[in-house]
Amino acid sequence: IASAPAIVGFIGGSAKDAQNYTLEMYEITASENKAYQIPYLDFRGVPTGIDIIKVVENNILPFIDTGVAHKEAGVGQIGAGVLNAPPEPFARAYMGLAKSIDDTKERL
Repeated sequence: IASAPAIVGFIGGSAKDAQNYTLEMYEITASENKAYQIPYLDFRGVPTGIDIIKVVENNILPFIDTGVAHKEAGVGQIGAGVLNAPPEPFARAYMGLAKSIDDTKERL
C-alpha cells in the first residue's frame, strides 16, 4: 500500500501509515518481487508470498485494503477500508502444516 498512499488517505490515514503497513508485510512474507518496486521504500520489491509460519510466530496478520466501486459505470468509488486478515485461517493452516510434518517424520 506504500505505492498507493492515497488509498489510506481516503479513509483518514497518512502516507506514513501506508509505509508502515507495507513494512510490516515484509515481516511475514517469503520474499520481495523486484518486478514491482515501491519508490517510497527506495525501490524495494513488493512483499510477496505470505508465510504462515511467520504470521503465527511473529503474531502479525496480513494487511488488507478494500475498495468498492459503484455498480453504474462512471460513478466511481463509493467505499474503502483497511483491516487485518482474521487469525483463525492462519492458525489452522499452521497446525495442519505441523501435523503434516509430523506425519512425514513418522513415515521416515
